[in-house]
Amino acid sequence: MERFLTYILSRAVPEVYVERVKISYWSMDRTYFISVYPSQMKYWLCFRKKYPHWRQVALKYTMEEQVVSEFCPEFFTQKDLLGWLSDVLSLSLGERKLLRLCGEV
Repeated sequence: MERFLTYILSRAVPEVYVERVKISYWSMDRTYFISVYPSQMKYWLCFRKKYPHWRQVALKYTMEEQVVSEFCPEFFTQKDLLGWLSDVLSLSLGERKLLRLCGEV
């Protein structure tokens, strides 16, 4: 899954080098988010500029505004995280299905 997710995020913001991507879980808040290496802060700043509707879509998946962190928004389920990403990037049906399948492994 990490390889496909890395490909998707590299394509989404090609001006920022993406070596590796990982879905992370924050146990204190019980939330999922995407970590981007080597430069998470730079990646998410460029992502937000390129996709200004990211916050609107995030709030569709979670009702709590505080879960929208300074980097990748955090979600209570991995399914919501991947749904958010798919919607923001307007992924094709095939890409959405593959991402969903990868997330179930």
